[in-house]
Amino acid sequence: MPNPLNLSDAADLIDVSIQDIWLKGSERQTFYNQYFNVETGIQDYTVKDSSLSGLGLAGRVVENAAVTSQSPVQGFDRTYTQVQFGVVLSFTKSLWMFGIQKRNLENIVEEARKAVEDKREQLCADHLDQAWNGSYSVNDISGNYVRTITGGDGLSFINSAHTREDGGTAWSNELSDGSTSNMDFDYDALKAAVRTASRILGPYGKPLNVSPDTLIVSRGYAPHLRSLEVLSAVRRDFIPGSADNDGPGVPGFKVIALPWITTNTGYWWMFDSRMRGSRYGLQFKEAQPITLEGPNKVFKTGEVQYKATTYFDLGFNDSRNFIGSQNDNT
Repeated sequence: MPNPLNLSDAADLIDVSIQDIWLKGSERQTFYNQYFNVETGIQDYTVKDSSLSGLGLAGRVVENAAVTSQSPVQGFDRTYTQVQFGVVLSFTKSLWMFGIQKRNLENIVEEARKAVEDKREQLCADHLDQAWNGSYSVNDISGNYVRTITGGDGLSFINSAHTREDGGTAWSNELSDGSTSNMDFDYDALKAAVRTASRILGPYGKPLNVSPDTLIVSRGYAPHLRSLEVLSAVRRDFIPGSADNDGPGVPGFKVIALPWITTNTGYWWMFDSRMRGSRYGLQFKEAQPITLEGPNKVFKTGEVQYKATTYFDLGFNDSRNFIGSQNDNT
């Protein structure tokens, strides 16, 4: 699309035979802050977080013996570097005067802000869409680049062999019922999610008591639709798809249906919302909120420009409050 937009590129705006022209934009709805921990007001270009573990289990002390000592374990660190995202919307002077202003379409400039909001939603959803990958290629209006999305242990967000800080047995947040991994979403997979979460260990190998209570799915696809059916049965104390008299045996859950999961639409994730914070899970660190600037008028041409920008970075250090399934029954 030409930049700036000129009369020949939007001829309908000055066509007197067309009485009604409206702005066709998507509706605003915010999702990212429902599954990311959002921190605003960042003042440094780079921010690094780390951790120090508690202790493992205490030991028996026999009569007149010294109490056995133990020290905390240094956790992994993760650096977040602020990146600017933005877009410029511009019009020739003639198009602005005789098209945009005449048709009372000045609110089109808000689409610049919306474009940045949508970019934010897409990048956040990519951390789920690409959760089994350590990096992926991003294609946007500025070109192609590679985003690395590994955590403090250098591994992908969902991984069956996450490193433990004390060097002990690795822990997994990839869904498994003990024999089958990456199950499609159904009642048996919901039980497997509880099992998988209960086996996630802390830095010293102690259970963390992770209790997944929020499901994330791609809106309109099979895991989403089945989750609504399962949830309805669980809420009524029934076992989904069964005539058994037993209760479901698993708690109810919240569903976040994302329209931004467009590649791996069969994947699904669950997390413990109690643990959503600066220690665990997905992190969004913002130095500048989305800001709309303008109008800027180019002196020589009269071109009218509006710009929307933001600064943020996102990622994770420790994904212990999340589990995920690729829905392929491997």
